[in-house]
Amino acid sequence: MNLSKDPIRQLLRKLAIPASIGMFFNTMYYIVDNFYAGMLSSTALAGISLAAPIYFMGLAISIGIGQGANALVGNALGAGKQQEAQKIAGHAISFAWISALIVGLLILISTPTLFAMMGADGNYTDDAIRYLTIILPTLIFLAHGMAANGILNSLGDTISFRNSLLVAFLANVVLDPLFMFGFGWGVYGLAIATALTQLGSAIYLTIKVRQSMLGQSLTPSNLIPSWLYYSPLLRQSLPASMNMFLMALGSIVITAAVAQFGEDAVAGLGVALRIEQLVLLPTVGLNIAVLSIVSVNFGGQQYQRMTKVALESITIGTSIMIVSGIALFILAPLLLSLFTNNPAIIAVGTSYLRVEAIVLPAYVISFVSGAVLQGMKRPMIPLYFNIIRQLILPVTFIAIALTILNTTILGVWWSIAIATWITASAQLLHMRKTFKQQNYH
Repeated sequence: MNLSKDPIRQLLRKLAIPASIGMFFNTMYYIVDNFYAGMLSSTALAGISLAAPIYFMGLAISIGIGQGANALVGNALGAGKQQEAQKIAGHAISFAWISALIVGLLILISTPTLFAMMGADGNYTDDAIRYLTIILPTLIFLAHGMAANGILNSLGDTISFRNSLLVAFLANVVLDPLFMFGFGWGVYGLAIATALTQLGSAIYLTIKVRQSMLGQSLTPSNLIPSWLYYSPLLRQSLPASMNMFLMALGSIVITAAVAQFGEDAVAGLGVALRIEQLVLLPTVGLNIAVLSIVSVNFGGQQYQRMTKVALESITIGTSIMIVSGIALFILAPLLLSLFTNNPAIIAVGTSYLRVEAIVLPAYVISFVSGAVLQGMKRPMIPLYFNIIRQLILPVTFIAIALTILNTTILGVWWSIAIATWITASAQLLHMRKTFKQQNYH
């Protein structure tokens, strides 16, 4: 496909659908983890739910590097600079190795402090630590795969990542029970299965990069660390990583508030978040598609196409999320009952999902606006908005709800909803203003 010439709706469909399907299997991957953890014990399920935002902090670094590679390689390709694209791609891989190793170990060392900050206490914290002691040191496998995927996305290839996630999901279905129950490793087995499947995905995606027009990017000269290429990668990927990192911090803030209502509340939130991730998959696919198309067209100075991409994506995404929100509101208890028969966990998860059902379109606006600016090599602006959406507004609103208004757990959910809609509205206005100022429409 040609990202600078093919019809926009056709490109969105060809890029977003495979990406969404891939992320479906990625989310199902972690739902399988939750399912088997629940079979082990409710304490293990709560432990995995507690570990999720901590692990996501490491995942954030990997995702940010992938997005940074996508934007910079795409810009170079759009400008017709093939050799420059190869050098950026190669350095993105080695940059991912170094970053993941450092960040993974730092987060692991900080885990007890983070749990203390979250107010988490009890046996389920032990299971969370067991999981993280395996998964964080092996973060380099995931980071390598994400960097390779970013390179492939810049070429319009979202199918390879879909395939890798499908195979990883199927492998996880087998490896989780084998390691957890067959070998008797418990939560450790859950983490080992994840590490092995991520290694397999990284190897497969590396082969696909080698077979692409950027295959020469993986030569030793392009992999050897160089600040000349690490510097722009850092400037582009760090804000993108911080965006994801803020999502993890936001999850920690929410989990800390929810932990006040007990272990069942933490478990209910953890399961509900997995279900919500499934519902949001089309927006994730659109986000990947928008970043890929905008980065190439920005490099080629085709600004009108960028505006059309943004408008088409928001129109399609919000339509899907309105329908999905109605279905989620109705089916929330049934969906939660697939993972647990604990009525307290189901009640908490249902209350969260029913409030989130009206927030889903706001996520489309926020994600698309951020992807457009990342493709335009302006990654700091989405970061500022995410600081507001993930930290400043939720912390403020949750504090008011729980300490001043003395609300139930619903006060936490409505605080998130209001913060998300306020920020998404501001992002939409900012994106429209940016297009007008630059005469991109």
